[in-house]
Amino acid sequence: MPPNACRGDVSPWQNTRHYYPSAHEDSNTAPEPTPAVRVTKVKLSRTSTRKVRTGCITCKKRHIKCDESKPHCGNCLQTRGQCEGYLPDQKKNKKSSGPAELCWDSTQAIIPRAAASPTAQTKLNTNTTDFRDDNSMSYFQEFVGLVRGPWMRAVSTGDLWEVMLPQLSRNNGTLRSAAMAIGALSVWYRQSAHVSLHAIAVPDQPIAQGDTHYFQAVAHYCDSLKMQCRRASAQDAVFLSVLLLFFETLRGNRKAALDHVNHALSLLLAIVTDTDAHHRLADLAPNPKPVIGAVADVFNHLAKQARTVFRGRIIDGPPLPNLARRLRSTKQTMETFMMLLNQTQSEAANSPDSYPDSFDTLEQFEQIWPAMRRHQAAMGAVMEDVFKTSGLRGADDDVTINKLHFELFGNPRIVSFCENFHKSMVKLNTGFQPLFNQIMQVDVGSPTYLRAILLRIEFMGVYIFSNAPAFIEDKSARAITPLYREYISLAHIATRAAKKEFQTNPAHHLSLQCSLSWCLLVISLFCRDPLVRDEAMWILKEYPGQDGIWSIRALYALALRNRHVERVNAVGTPDEQWRRLWRREFVFEDSGDRIVLRYMEKDEAAEKWQLVEEAADIPRDGGEAQWKRQPLTIHSGLLILDLFNAVAQGDMDSRLPIGRPC
Repeated sequence: MPPNACRGDVSPWQNTRHYYPSAHEDSNTAPEPTPAVRVTKVKLSRTSTRKVRTGCITCKKRHIKCDESKPHCGNCLQTRGQCEGYLPDQKKNKKSSGPAELCWDSTQAIIPRAAASPTAQTKLNTNTTDFRDDNSMSYFQEFVGLVRGPWMRAVSTGDLWEVMLPQLSRNNGTLRSAAMAIGALSVWYRQSAHVSLHAIAVPDQPIAQGDTHYFQAVAHYCDSLKMQCRRASAQDAVFLSVLLLFFETLRGNRKAALDHVNHALSLLLAIVTDTDAHHRLADLAPNPKPVIGAVADVFNHLAKQARTVFRGRIIDGPPLPNLARRLRSTKQTMETFMMLLNQTQSEAANSPDSYPDSFDTLEQFEQIWPAMRRHQAAMGAVMEDVFKTSGLRGADDDVTINKLHFELFGNPRIVSFCENFHKSMVKLNTGFQPLFNQIMQVDVGSPTYLRAILLRIEFMGVYIFSNAPAFIEDKSARAITPLYREYISLAHIATRAAKKEFQTNPAHHLSLQCSLSWCLLVISLFCRDPLVRDEAMWILKEYPGQDGIWSIRALYALALRNRHVERVNAVGTPDEQWRRLWRREFVFEDSGDRIVLRYMEKDEAAEKWQLVEEAADIPRDGGEAQWKRQPLTIHSGLLILDLFNAVAQGDMDSRLPIGRPC
């Protein structure tokens, strides 16, 4: 198959009737739920006559009679607008010799998270006619091993990668084709001679024998898109968005990956804001909150990346254009949308008083950690509100822009929020540190070892970069240098362990939710110790992973160019230097293959500081980027605010200027 037989920019949502099936299609398009296997015998009544318990979950909870309409109870839909569906049939069967399959759309009580390992719960039976040949079956097994790898799942929340996607893909033709595409691509990477994703170029035609796997991957990718177009299902569209995004990111097609992020976020926005949102959610699952929450967690993270990556050039339009239009039509902002996504996820204890004095397992820590991440994300909404009420929206001159920075870093509301969040993180750290130290004594080759390291890295990243007041002046910025050093030490261990464990297959270096490379860039920009900055930069240069849609080469090029920026700004008092460094901004064009950078530079002839702008294309051969001076884009105000204000009349986004760590 020629490489262009299936275009990477094709969206799985085309021809899906506004993403949702019509009423008469429900019985044909909704995938059949996988029954959860029960191993306990059905309890019989005294008369040896089995009681009828076929009502829906909601009616059982309310202790009322159910009309038993399928797939959702008519009484519930009429009185409450939603129905949680039906439990699988409990038949008196012999005990199964194998583990139970996950019933993804049932209540969480069917298979508790801590009851058994997700791997055991979802041991998949692939010995069926669902696969055309042995290669297809092996591709699917390769996919399962890939998404359950330690680098992929260590920083994720819930069981999306370990349980949900493998099980759903196994039982759904559309998703299974996408999964086999990922598996075939992984096999192609494993049989290559390279040890890094960044060093591999996809073939235009099959030259080497192993290239067959790549073109098989493209064929399965196209099959999944065709099946989704023929079978318009909101459920398939949600999960297919994750799988196709994974595929395109794995093969390095960031432009197509951005398109999938754009369409998926638009779909999620429609699901959580439509007037009939309850019915939309019911289309996904009888108990949709864990389902939509798991997917939302992935795209919530990727949305933060995509906001700085333009598919083309800045003048061509905003990032995520479909999402931008829908945000305006629903009168939402990016921050309020992120908050809505956070609310779709299952709740966990937020009060530090509820945290244990010490954690016994990593799973116990992971139960609380997602709630902390959602609490951290709330700071964006606080900053947005502070910015709107500051009256400094049109800041253009240096004095007003500096005043805006002081307001964002030192506003009492932001300071109070950060102080409270810091207390929660300290309490969490007190309980996690003994467990972490204990795990560090085990074999360094253990998956638990790498998993603990990656969780600690995530914790340290949130702990450091959620403290906005620390960046208000040079002295406070220098005070967090020891935390930067600890982060660098952890990053060294993680990257060495990853290279050793995944040296046979670079595909295992991919993660859609890891933020390690971004944090290394921020350290290389904002740490006041030049040795730590350089160490972060060198780790980026040799970084083996691929974190979401970032171009790792572009991040390294920025870190390297910042050495020049620091040098030309090393004049005056430390605080004067620090305030000039506030003006650094950058965006990525051409889907991340081109960087636009702004910074302050002294005009020796005029003897004054001025804002300059440079751009550089990232060489595909790994060579050093060549920076070229260009006129200021738009004007000398804060670039990111100009762009987002132009998109949505100031209602789409008002985050800190690009390049800020918070």
